[in-house]
Amino acid sequence: MKIEEILKITKGKLLSGDISAEIDPALISTDSRNIKKGEFFLPLKGSNFDGEEFIGDVFKKGAIGTFTTHSARYAAHANKIIVKVSDTTLALQKIAHHHRMKYDIPVIGVTGSNGKTTTKDMISQVLSKKFNILKNEGTKNNHIGLPQTLLKLNKKHDICVLEMGTNHKGEIRLLADIARPGIVVITNIGPSHLKFLKDLKGVFEAKKEIFEFLGKDGLAVVNGDDKYLSEHKGGAFKIVKFGFDERNDFRASLISAGFDGIEFLLNDSTRFTLNVLGTHNTYNALAAIALARHFKLSFELIRKGLAEYKPTYMRLNIKEIGGLIVIDDSYNSNPSSMVCALQTMKDLPARSKWVVSADMLELGLREDYFHRMVGESVAKLGFKGLLTYGSLSQHTYCRALECGMDKENIWHCSTRDQVADILRKVAKKGDAILVKGSRAMKMEEIIEKLKA
Repeated sequence: MKIEEILKITKGKLLSGDISAEIDPALISTDSRNIKKGEFFLPLKGSNFDGEEFIGDVFKKGAIGTFTTHSARYAAHANKIIVKVSDTTLALQKIAHHHRMKYDIPVIGVTGSNGKTTTKDMISQVLSKKFNILKNEGTKNNHIGLPQTLLKLNKKHDICVLEMGTNHKGEIRLLADIARPGIVVITNIGPSHLKFLKDLKGVFEAKKEIFEFLGKDGLAVVNGDDKYLSEHKGGAFKIVKFGFDERNDFRASLISAGFDGIEFLLNDSTRFTLNVLGTHNTYNALAAIALARHFKLSFELIRKGLAEYKPTYMRLNIKEIGGLIVIDDSYNSNPSSMVCALQTMKDLPARSKWVVSADMLELGLREDYFHRMVGESVAKLGFKGLLTYGSLSQHTYCRALECGMDKENIWHCSTRDQVADILRKVAKKGDAILVKGSRAMKMEEIIEKLKA
């Protein structure tokens, strides 16, 4: 992409350097710490940082140029390419959209309250048996991570699979406008980010923004068991539904789950195996199967792809620590995913089962209710013990006691160290422990302390 082209896209101004110079979009980097020789720096600005403070550093590391929002600060670097823009984040998004539109390939957008990352990864794993896939790594699913992924598009890619996250109205619309997916997947509508989206209807309104750029040839793959998605009539685009109910196009039945994984029957005829925990992951697999069949993959290839899928880091990962079976689901938590995790634990064979539950954040006015709901579920499902951590999780602790859980096996902890110390004392060899909480609670540190 020539600098002249970038200037037109961003409505920027060239402060120094050759206007005919060309840069590879994949070499545009926002990370001053790891920038490499030959890359082009795009400094981001946040409430607590300003990437432009590191422009001198990236030039010392060999960066060939930078974007800036200032006019005269970098006169000492006249040998570098310096492009002035009004907003560097907006420039990133405009360049990414422009670059994406150069490629006439299927772009798949994946969103939903739970299972986005797993579904995105399962789709990518299966489709990679036949196609060259570009996907966003980890959870780079926001207004910065998604455009960063699109900049990596090249002529070798056949399909692009993009996870799209949101916690505010309008964010999915922005991401869909940048990426322009022709195929969309919505995993479910659940109580997440209610602090900003208010209620389930608000969550649905935010998620369905992804439909707005689908044309008459578009495809929407949605959870047909979900109340909101099952009733959505769509528009000119085609809708394919997946789930457990008989009315779905892709339906799972005869589901069995255990430490060895999940088995289920698709449409009463084809058996599939997943090497993951949790019956709820069957939904994610059904979405991947629906996409794979759309792209005409054989059932043999789909089975192979799903069997090879491995769960993402800190998402129902099984870890053996000193004879304990630790279920690491510490990446994030909301009411729906917590219910799924508890049900997964209930179905697993173990000597005794312990739950470590931390705060679920961004739940708005009903946050107390949802935390009490977790405590009630833990008590009624018959777990051996419960350890809670975080101010909101006091409600989980109190409700579990109210529901008759043995007070000798329930603790509210003030630190992660205290959680680990108690687990070392009470959990015995052969016991299973679920560890879960919102990302900000850093529950993975408890697992590291158990290892130590």
